[in-house]
Amino acid sequence: MSAAGIFTELICPSLGTIMASAMFAAPITSLRKALSRGSLGDLNPTPWAFMTGNCLGWVSYSFVTQNLFVLASNLPGLILSVWLNIGAAKLQYLERYETVVKAKYDDHSGGENSSSINSSSALPPPSSSPYEESGEGRNDLHLPSATRHEHWVIRVLIIWGITLSITVFAPMTNDQQADIIGIVVNMNLIVFYGAPLSTIVQVFKTRSSASIHRKTLVMGILNSFFWLVYGLAILDMVIFVPNFCGFILSIVQVALCLVFSEEIEMSDEFVERSSASLNESDAGE
Repeated sequence: MSAAGIFTELICPSLGTIMASAMFAAPITSLRKALSRGSLGDLNPTPWAFMTGNCLGWVSYSFVTQNLFVLASNLPGLILSVWLNIGAAKLQYLERYETVVKAKYDDHSGGENSSSINSSSALPPPSSSPYEESGEGRNDLHLPSATRHEHWVIRVLIIWGITLSITVFAPMTNDQQADIIGIVVNMNLIVFYGAPLSTIVQVFKTRSSASIHRKTLVMGILNSFFWLVYGLAILDMVIFVPNFCGFILSIVQVALCLVFSEEIEMSDEFVERSSASLNESDAGE
């Protein structure tokens, strides 16, 4: 094997495996902080639902094609995505619960207690809440049984359940199985790389790119680059095409972060100046 072959067929997929694991692990710290404060904040969990489908699809593709590089780069992400999605669902439910309880308290007290339940630590125990004492009962919260994020995860799993069932039980060759799984995983991977752009309207409206996760973005660029080189080297378009598209989408996200980074800094400075002037006025009074 030539030096170029060693680089493109061994080094690139090996680095791609490392970058993939780093990319999948990038949101861990952010989610832990979100769980600690009890709110997602600007964290966008939508990519994690597609991360599950992406990793599930590539693991399936690795079984069909017997590609250990593809398996090693996606199996850890599949396991990690389960934890990420569970965490996101818990936080979305908590935020919805807080909103409903706050509304119940406002209705019961005429708004007097609204300032006392602005955080999860100040929420009343369910057994001692005033609307329960008045006979309404905790069952009257009318909270949906599934959060918005859980709906995304369920949709992704349904699509992959149908896809894998067809490829396993329908009479077809190994190459045909690889093609079908490859097409579906291509679509899933492109959505996964571009999922942070689901907030593009918010980015332009608020002039803030805070909802685009920087660590995931950097790892995604490196990961897609190494894999597109590897896919081109072994002439596997299933690997090359989605990673090429993912690379382009990642560059677009970088551009958004660069364009709106100055506005974020100016906004922070404005907030600091405003807080300082308020403190001075309070001190003067």
